[in-house]
Amino acid sequence: METTASGDKPKTLHNIAFVSIPESADLEFLLWDLQDAIAAYAQLSGTVLPRPVDLKANDTGVVDGMVLAVDDAFDDEAMFAVEQILDRFGDTKTRAYVVVQADVGGLERAQWLVVRLRAACDLRELSWCGGVIVCTGSGFAALRRSPRMGLLRRPFSEAMDKLVGAVRMGCSIEHAQRLGGGNAEDVDADGMVCAEPAVPAPIWRGVLKHLGARTQSII
Repeated sequence: METTASGDKPKTLHNIAFVSIPESADLEFLLWDLQDAIAAYAQLSGTVLPRPVDLKANDTGVVDGMVLAVDDAFDDEAMFAVEQILDRFGDTKTRAYVVVQADVGGLERAQWLVVRLRAACDLRELSWCGGVIVCTGSGFAALRRSPRMGLLRRPFSEAMDKLVGAVRMGCSIEHAQRLGGGNAEDVDADGMVCAEPAVPAPIWRGVLKHLGARTQSII
């Protein structure tokens, strides 16, 4: 059963806004990974790379897609900032995707946040296309130099690749998976895919803490 907006049909996206609220190294890393993968697939397929739109530069051109990256430490102030951005695209049918960074084991809080964001998009008649919840906890940016498909990053990279496919097709993750012959069973009722570490939580947190300390010592 299709869980996304009725207007969820494949559409080539030409101008995409990538926004993180709040600004953080982890969210910046997640958006960088997404954009880097989109560029790589565009090069491999010989297709045109969508133009990234810088909202801070008051780039007011047509935006047919946006990816919003947030963490689950979300409050009313952050929601106000999100609503101000969404107001710029009201009633434009802009494709709206979201990346939510959650704590390990913090899926319930992230899912509540997704419901809130989806309602804000629906209110402004944006085309909600779902996204990914990555249960990384803080410090994920320390894995920037780790192999993308290595043990530590692989679950998150695979989830992000599903988002890449959806953005490239200009539709929801669920719809993109079905069109590509993939498995959409892990897409929840709000069109989200969840990714968790491949190692136990204590080990995961220890690795991030160790890598973060090493990064700081190098700096």
